[in-house]
Amino acid sequence: MIIKNAQLKRTGQATVLSASCKVRKIGWDRVYFSLGDAAQGRYASADASPFAAALLLPSMKQGEDLIIKGSISRQLYQGMHQIMEEVLTWDIGLRPIKIRADELVPDPPRPPRSASFFSGGVDSFYTYLKHQADPAEADRVSSLILVNGFDISRHNTRLWDLTLDNVRSVAAAEGIGLTVVRSNIQGLVEPILLWDYAHGGCLAAVGLFVRGGFHQIYVPSTHSAAEQIPWGSNLALDGHWSTESTAFVHDGTEATRLEKVTWQIARSPLALGHLRVCFENEPGAYNCGRCDKCLRTMVNLYVAGVLEQSGTFPRQIDPALVAAVPTIPGPHGGIFHSENLRALVDQGRAPELQRAIAASMDHAIAGRPGRGHVIGDRVKYLDHVYGHGFAYSLWDRLAGRRFA
Repeated sequence: MIIKNAQLKRTGQATVLSASCKVRKIGWDRVYFSLGDAAQGRYASADASPFAAALLLPSMKQGEDLIIKGSISRQLYQGMHQIMEEVLTWDIGLRPIKIRADELVPDPPRPPRSASFFSGGVDSFYTYLKHQADPAEADRVSSLILVNGFDISRHNTRLWDLTLDNVRSVAAAEGIGLTVVRSNIQGLVEPILLWDYAHGGCLAAVGLFVRGGFHQIYVPSTHSAAEQIPWGSNLALDGHWSTESTAFVHDGTEATRLEKVTWQIARSPLALGHLRVCFENEPGAYNCGRCDKCLRTMVNLYVAGVLEQSGTFPRQIDPALVAAVPTIPGPHGGIFHSENLRALVDQGRAPELQRAIAASMDHAIAGRPGRGHVIGDRVKYLDHVYGHGFAYSLWDRLAGRRFA
């Protein structure tokens, strides 16, 4: 893959970093990261580091050298080689490549301020709340980073507007900043490499784009230290995205998902009033209350004794619904359901709910995807890299979920 012509432009309120990227087999794409707050324009960095981070693992998936016609951080360049060495042990179809950059430049000093990625979920609320008790002001979170174009479909404007309003409310209540970044990178890399693995580099790319404003950026962990699995944002990876003056910190691995709820979320009316975990992308639904992730988070809250205090979930759990919704297949989903089940058994509570969780885990699809999924993924990939996704986008508009 090739990155060239990285340019930083300011137009009115917007600050946009873009580059021409050779991601697909045919043609070029203009990849961008943008800030809509004129005052935050000074956060933006003008080099090719964000694009290099986002495209490292997709390049390895394609088996193509990553060619950077421009400059990146010298420390990032070294860290990317350490990341490559680690992910090659994951057995997910990645291949070693060469990384070639025209120029390696050390970062200048950054302000002693910390930011944290924030989606409104358990992991991001835990990291934010935990660090507000840090004795050093520079380690407390001074700004939340919210990304448009990752976990919420760019077509689902109603859900995005609702999420943005809620996160603005959190930032305003806490008297801290909110940095909103928009990007089109997910749509370019996800058909090549599963988002489970690609998202870590894309998060790093966003952080590298706004690193001019921070000396430290927290990446809230998905899993505890004992639960680490191949995953894009990973304890073994995130620190290697750092530059000379901005450190990326994979944060929260001292706690499991349930412990995060018990130790921090359950004690925070702010978190209970704004928590968002749903990935269903239903129009206008902050949390659908019916998907696997919503249900296991509701069980977290129930175990912690605060489900009835939640402002964003149903106040009761239907065991029949839990039993009917299969656990997300693979170790990722099983980790969280197993923890909930153990907690209910230890507490001697809700035997019907215990049986429902066990049934949900039994329904999970074991092993690799079926042949139909493999063929469908291959067709989507070929359409993406050779046809610029035209056939898939047309099918999505005709037969897929429509967003208001």
